[in-house]
Amino acid sequence: MDRKVRNLRVGEEKKHLEMLNLCFQPWGDEEKWKRHYEQRHFNATENVVVVEEDNEWIGGGTAWFHDVFLRNDRKTRVYIAGDGYVHPNHRGKGVYSSFMQSLNELARKKRASLGFGFISIYGTPFKALPKYGFVDIFYPSTHILVLNPDKFFNFLIAQLEGISFSKNLEGLKLKLTIPFITPKGKHEIAKVFQVKRGILCEVERDIEDSNNIDVAIKADVSALLRILKHIHLSKRTLFLIVFANFLLGRFRMRFSIRLARMALGCR
Repeated sequence: MDRKVRNLRVGEEKKHLEMLNLCFQPWGDEEKWKRHYEQRHFNATENVVVVEEDNEWIGGGTAWFHDVFLRNDRKTRVYIAGDGYVHPNHRGKGVYSSFMQSLNELARKKRASLGFGFISIYGTPFKALPKYGFVDIFYPSTHILVLNPDKFFNFLIAQLEGISFSKNLEGLKLKLTIPFITPKGKHEIAKVFQVKRGILCEVERDIEDSNNIDVAIKADVSALLRILKHIHLSKRTLFLIVFANFLLGRFRMRFSIRLARMALGCR
């Protein structure tokens, strides 16, 4: 394989945005792009690197540089590594390593004295960055308060759009239950979905039959958000995340015998 790392070229900004959305599912729109990549003193053709293999665009990353002032009016340059992505078909092949080494070398050439990575403890970079010299110093904890459970539930389900299911699972019925704690007290929402033409569709509650549900899931909001965030990762990684939340009691699942038969192609 002929792999190389190069800088983003003029006119490739749209392709870079498309790759970000493909890999992060989604990353953001053009307005977000402008906020991040059209800052003053930022040059995308200098600070964005692209990884190619046999002339195919398979990954990339970005470095932001800032001058920070120290005591006695002295200043130093720091860099922030971010927006690192790897094409879904090329994960596990060292692409992340390729662009991180390139970003660190770029930071050295620009005489940066410190590098920062503001990342989630649940993402792959959290474990990968120490390999490139980054050390863990702190992690800000983020909390959310659900004010409208129905709207938030619909938001969570919308994240599943675009995920396709195998033909073996056609007709599968899934019941999802999420308990919420709102300013008005405890609230629980349960809805039933069915795989139709390869996608998950909501069905009317009046056809629900507890004996006819193939998968019953009860998950708290934090566990479900973690799982949805990593839905694009490999099946093995996703399984480990689900299993970890299951052990912590944040995720409960019940399967039917019919599901096993469907997975095996039996009816």
